[in-house]
Amino acid sequence: MTTLASDAPGSRIIYEGALATGVDLLIYCGVAAVVVTMWLLSRKQTTPRDKYLLLVFWGILPPLWFLLEYFYLFLPHGVAGSNNFFQYGQSVASKVWAAVFALISISLYADKQADDKKKAKGGEADRKEAEPESD
Repeated sequence: MTTLASDAPGSRIIYEGALATGVDLLIYCGVAAVVVTMWLLSRKQTTPRDKYLLLVFWGILPPLWFLLEYFYLFLPHGVAGSNNFFQYGQSVASKVWAAVFALISISLYADKQADDKKKAKGGEADRKEAEPESD
């Protein structure tokens, strides 16, 4: 079995020391944010305003994190030879981010569709009340 250079022992380490611990904590916070977001989307009490706030949060912070991590953490402090593993991790994380962003968008769209149906039904009821009864 051939061992690829990116699978060599130690090459899966991107950061060392306190920086690795700090990045790991941020990753755990990201996983917790995904869980909390999914929980909020599943609740009936979550308002469209809350969902728009989630959309803004997920639309701004993860891409900002990807940029900051690459330019200010990985390039100056990353372990030499870990570029492939770093890129793979960024790829997986960006797909999770896109999926969460899409779920929030779909949830908002479904809410809008439901509101439009309620308004349409309400308009029909108003018209029926306004029409004189013909006997």
